[in-house]
Amino acid sequence: MQNKKIIISLIIGLSLISQSVIPALAQTTSTVTSTEQAGNYTLGAPKLVQDVNRMASKAAAVSQSRLTSIVARADTMITTRVTALQTLSTKVQNDSRLTDTEKTNLTTDIQNQISSLQTLKTKIDADTDATTALADTKQIITNYYIFAVYEPKTDMLIVLNNLNTVVTQLQATVPQLQNLITTYGQGKDTMQLQALVTDINNQLSTISTTLTSDTTTIEGVSISSESTAKATFAQVRSDVSTTIRTALNKIRTDISQMRPLFKTLILPNATQNNSSASAMPSMHMPQGQANSMANPPATSSSAPSSNAINP
Repeated sequence: MQNKKIIISLIIGLSLISQSVIPALAQTTSTVTSTEQAGNYTLGAPKLVQDVNRMASKAAAVSQSRLTSIVARADTMITTRVTALQTLSTKVQNDSRLTDTEKTNLTTDIQNQISSLQTLKTKIDADTDATTALADTKQIITNYYIFAVYEPKTDMLIVLNNLNTVVTQLQATVPQLQNLITTYGQGKDTMQLQALVTDINNQLSTISTTLTSDTTTIEGVSISSESTAKATFAQVRSDVSTTIRTALNKIRTDISQMRPLFKTLILPNATQNNSSASAMPSMHMPQGQANSMANPPATSSSAPSSNAINP
């Protein structure tokens, strides 16, 4: 009897549970079905995909705009430098004091710089991302100090080569000066002239040694090392403004001192005559005496005639 009551209680309990659960399940099934029909069964995933794509597209547009800006700026920088190098090449070609070899060496080096910059420009124009383009653009400055290093470097080489031309011309005149001393100084005192020629040779030797050293130093300057280049340029400028200029001024003084000495050799009496003339006292005569010398008095008419004198 007791077991029968338990079974009846279980049946009643299960019946009550089924009555409460089944409507809830029915309601849930209806909601899911409604959601599926509305297309929202992915719980917002399509919108997420759409938003991500939109963000990616916007980021790509920004990146492309930045890339375009970097490339345009790089192209302008390169064009400006190439133009400056072309102007420098024209300057070299028009410098009459440079030898053909010096012109060839300088213009060849300039053209190599232009070619390197144009190669870099081609690479930057082909870059597909802003990061790479920016890194390549930095090379325009870090690898090619055109304005800070290369242009002054070339200008200084031009100056040094021009000075070397001056030295070569002066060296060619020294044998001519020596020949003048030999020709016009035979049997005469030429010690002063000879000393001046010796000094000219010494000054030219100093200039030539300095120019050779400075030219080698300037040629070794790397266009990618700005700090080292500045120190080198300062030293070479000091050499030109002190050592070389002083020596050239001394040569100019020596040459000017030679002129009167050569004049003494060639016209030895000219100096003596000039000094004698300057040493001779000037003769001044009273005006009356001068007039009497110009107009001597006539013989007196009262003077006795020679015929009137009778022995």
